[in-house]
Amino acid sequence: MKKYDNYDYEEAFKKYIDDTEEERLEKLLREGKVNCLYRTATTKCTNIKSQTTLLEARIYPSYPRLSDMPKTKKRPSSKAQRNLNDKNARRYLIRLANINFGKGDLWCTFGWNDDKLPADEERARKDIKNFIAKINYRRKRKGLENIKYIYVLAFDGYVRPHFHILMTGDGMDRDELESLWKKCDRPNTRRISPNDDFLITGLGEYISRNPHGTKRWVSSRNLKKPPEPTKSYSKFKKRRVERMAKDHTVLETELTKAYPGYKFLDAEVKYNGINAAFYIYARMVRN
Repeated sequence: MKKYDNYDYEEAFKKYIDDTEEERLEKLLREGKVNCLYRTATTKCTNIKSQTTLLEARIYPSYPRLSDMPKTKKRPSSKAQRNLNDKNARRYLIRLANINFGKGDLWCTFGWNDDKLPADEERARKDIKNFIAKINYRRKRKGLENIKYIYVLAFDGYVRPHFHILMTGDGMDRDELESLWKKCDRPNTRRISPNDDFLITGLGEYISRNPHGTKRWVSSRNLKKPPEPTKSYSKFKKRRVERMAKDHTVLETELTKAYPGYKFLDAEVKYNGINAAFYIYARMVRN
């Protein structure tokens, strides 16, 4: 059955139930006996060091017909799809960072002196690739595995290009690390101290920004990937969602019931005035 919920619901909207109930609700949607069902997408990302789990819940309506989906103002469908894809990509990056990096890992900034400026972006990326190879060579000699990393290059539009890199911290001496980058006199390295609840979400948000047209971010292949979200039509019924959207206390209470063992952190609620539907995005944590 094809269902229509692949739209930019964020732009459009300014106790578990068993599988039998889930199938019944899907049948009602398929037969057009309900004009929409609220779908809940739940993503749980567990940090490999602290074992802290950050949970994201997105609650949004799913429609039986394409014509029922809300239209976003002044935004052709192709652009709306790209906007949705971009938001999903940024959230994926934040999850990737929160899973793989934590206390003691490194957040570094490296640049180029005037006499060593790269001629173009390709040359800049080769410099970064060679730098990472030097790090891994040193680690191999010490019996350590290759680093995990995510980096973002700020090149186009900058007088002085530079890059930020989030990387493995174990077995890494900061002075030794800085000495391996021969392109500038003032590298900046520091140890990460994650937030107890939001882990390194702030750093992930920074990395995910688009630096003046260059590819947003590059990551190593040895990172643990975020899990696919679990999706349900029966976790939150329509009337329940409406109560949650209108009363923050109810929202927090219902989410805490639905996800036992998790602490509520925050939530945002958006509303679409055309079809009187809601979108809820919430975050929770389990330490």
